[in-house]
Amino acid sequence: MRVGRVDPQRLIRAARHYDSCVLCEHQCHANRSAGQVGPCKADAKPRLVRHRIEYGEELDLIPSHLFYLSGCDLRCVFCIAGLNAFDASRGRELTSEYFNQAVSWGIEQGARNIQWVGGEPTIHLPAILQLMADCPNLPPVVWKSDFHFTPEVLDLLDGVVDVFVADYKFGNQDCAHRLGGGENYVNIVQRNLKLAVGRGRLIVRHLLLPGHMDCCYRPIARWMAENLPEAEFSLREGYLPSWRSREFTELRLPNSRAVCAEAREVGVAEGLRMVE
Repeated sequence: MRVGRVDPQRLIRAARHYDSCVLCEHQCHANRSAGQVGPCKADAKPRLVRHRIEYGEELDLIPSHLFYLSGCDLRCVFCIAGLNAFDASRGRELTSEYFNQAVSWGIEQGARNIQWVGGEPTIHLPAILQLMADCPNLPPVVWKSDFHFTPEVLDLLDGVVDVFVADYKFGNQDCAHRLGGGENYVNIVQRNLKLAVGRGRLIVRHLLLPGHMDCCYRPIARWMAENLPEAEFSLREGYLPSWRSREFTELRLPNSRAVCAEAREVGVAEGLRMVE
């Protein structure tokens, strides 16, 4: 039970971002309370696209009760959520009443945790903290994020989140800019991964992209081995062409079995703590 872990001062600090938002590293300072929006296009109301029990996460997290919020600070061309990720007006407003009902339902279904996903949940952090503070029977919390946020986000989540699942998408800045729209992406994510150590369980997830073995995956595996050798590493091989991916030649087809096998060998050779 997490009652009391979201203290009033934390809620006040988080709410200030709705007046001048610097939750993500775009640092747009949008007054979202007044209707201004930044690159994520989100206002001060979190909108829920869907929630459901899922079994496709890391094995020891399932069954997991996922809450999908609309809106995201990045624009990955292969995003499987598509418009639900990029149009922050989609979905129903997530109120405390509805969230509490959904959490109770998930517990009845045998969910081991709740998992905040998107889009990107960080852009809705003030509202999410309030929702969790108002929930009388909150299960363990998993925070699935692109880790393209400012360091204060980790301070606001410290002691509240049990498991961080970090999507480390790109191993170099050129690919990050071309396929995800992130400026200085690699340095930001690497900084935040280091800052996340000791704040809960950390799982670093990488979706293996076709044609990006040498430019993205190998540099990521090497950096993980050198900087976070104790962190768990989850290699996701099930890429499917989605959203705008067919506009990019290398992303038009799934990975071959040979490429997936090679990626596994790279992880083992680097000594990564690979998890299923």
